[in-house]
Amino acid sequence: MLDTIDRIAADYLKPAAIHAAEEGVFQLSLWEALGDVGLTTAMLPESAGGLALGLHEVCDMLSRCAYHAMPIPIAETALAIALVSASNPQWTGPLADALIHTYSKEQHRLVLSASLQKEELMALRVGWAGQAQALVLVDEQGTVSWCDRPRQAWQVVAARRNLAGEPREDVRIHAEHISTRSHGMGLHHRFEQMGALVRAAQINGAIERTLQLSIQYANERKQFGRAIGKFQAVQHMLAVLASHAAASQAAYQAALDAIAGHGWGEHAAWSVAIAKARASEAAGLCADLAHQVHGAMGFTREHSLHRFTRRLYAWRDEFGNEAYWQSRVGAWTLELGAEALWDHLVRQ
Repeated sequence: MLDTIDRIAADYLKPAAIHAAEEGVFQLSLWEALGDVGLTTAMLPESAGGLALGLHEVCDMLSRCAYHAMPIPIAETALAIALVSASNPQWTGPLADALIHTYSKEQHRLVLSASLQKEELMALRVGWAGQAQALVLVDEQGTVSWCDRPRQAWQVVAARRNLAGEPREDVRIHAEHISTRSHGMGLHHRFEQMGALVRAAQINGAIERTLQLSIQYANERKQFGRAIGKFQAVQHMLAVLASHAAASQAAYQAALDAIAGHGWGEHAAWSVAIAKARASEAAGLCADLAHQVHGAMGFTREHSLHRFTRRLYAWRDEFGNEAYWQSRVGAWTLELGAEALWDHLVRQ
């Protein structure tokens, strides 16, 4: 699967396509190429046209797409499919282009960026809403809603982008086109955890590529008669970058193992919080270090580094930054108490 993603990236992420994506042109050919091999609906059962991939495999797929900085909503689509499937286990319809709206920060906490006004639902910073064929939303009561009639069901009222250039648009959704299924509070918390885990996977993929670019540049760039990678100061930067990459990857893998072993319960909540906190922290630090290694060259439009560091800076905040998740871990730790903490850590 990862080799397939590498091949598709080599075929479809040419300089012209990358430039067009930066200008806001949706890369339909890239999206269709991934769809042709089943990756856009990978979580669906085979009977519904999917690949029936597990969580670990899907996260590895998303991480690899981030490694190539693919300008498509494949992570948002995976979240949407997971949400609709969780709220309606009998559902088997195609949702290849479904998107989930993101969280926004308000008064140092996460809130759902949607509000009901009369017969309309205003959803803020919806990912890729202008290209979507369906929208999926979940509120704080765990109610999942979706609509699948673009241009009739919703209109983009404000087009924005995050730092990575990914669409984050405000949309007005007409209530009569919304289908709703109530599932309870548990789904809301699971959605938050799934979103955090998905972003952690993407961050780790982008960090891996950022580290490789930095090592390559340090070995190729010569100053004072030798490669800058021979200088101790640069070696130290690369070592720190690599250590943060390894720590973030370890926390992310621990979260996947916790979910595989215990499901979406207490262990998952704890492990995902740590994984996203560590990934978000590493995102900013690794991006900063990579730009230090590259110097002015890394800030140029022609160099590819910014395609990954801008995503790191953007994904760092989405679904909770490190401060948000660290505060959650701290609160849970205080609830456990000193005597139970060690036993909890050992069981983790």
